[in-house]
Amino acid sequence: MKIFITILLICAPVVSYGNCILTVRVAEFRPQYYQDAGGHWQGIAVELVQTLFKEADCRIKFITTPWKRALYLLEHGGLDVLLNMSWTEERALYTHYIGPMLGENQVLIVSQNTEYKIDSLEDVKKLPKRIGIERGVFYGSALMHKLQTDQQFFNQFEYGSSESNTDKLIRGRILGMINNQYTAAYKIKHVFSKDAFKQHPFMFHQNAVYFGFSKKVVNVALRKRFEQAFSRLLARGVLETIASKYR
Repeated sequence: MKIFITILLICAPVVSYGNCILTVRVAEFRPQYYQDAGGHWQGIAVELVQTLFKEADCRIKFITTPWKRALYLLEHGGLDVLLNMSWTEERALYTHYIGPMLGENQVLIVSQNTEYKIDSLEDVKKLPKRIGIERGVFYGSALMHKLQTDQQFFNQFEYGSSESNTDKLIRGRILGMINNQYTAAYKIKHVFSKDAFKQHPFMFHQNAVYFGFSKKVVNVALRKRFEQAFSRLLARGVLETIASKYR
């Protein structure tokens, strides 16, 4: 019997409710995640998950990995938590969603001295120059569908990386670039020259993103522990206070 108990203790999971340690994916992508001079992770997503884990009395082990790899690991138990997850039926098969964590609104950065009239996606076709977007980024069902079915609308966009679109906007080669609102706010404050650019009021897409917990690792009891922690933070307005610093 003593030998049997010893074996059980050796085989017990590393994560326990008394000593909760979960892996959380991060990557260098300001303002969501970035490392400071001391090598410590900072950013809006980092602050939010650290606050949630502290409330749930759980510790974080940060790991860096590409997004697609992180999704695979989350599904198969090689990663415990993935941040900024949009809800899909496929992902819901292997993910406990807690949140929403943030609103992921897609907005347009334009020059400060412009007043482009955009009240609908149709108005994009009337703009004098193209808008910069990135391949592989989801800008909402309506915009993506219109890119595929409306040639005139498609012609109003120019694909490039975040860096190349930023450079083209500074040089005036495009009239604007679409980013989520937190990235847009960061670029306007820290990347572009002061007071040179602004956020256009039109929202190209509005979506919620969540804390995603692997069903392979996090059982129902631990999920409820985090859900209760999230509810307490939400009631106190703590998460909104964090998010507001980055807008």
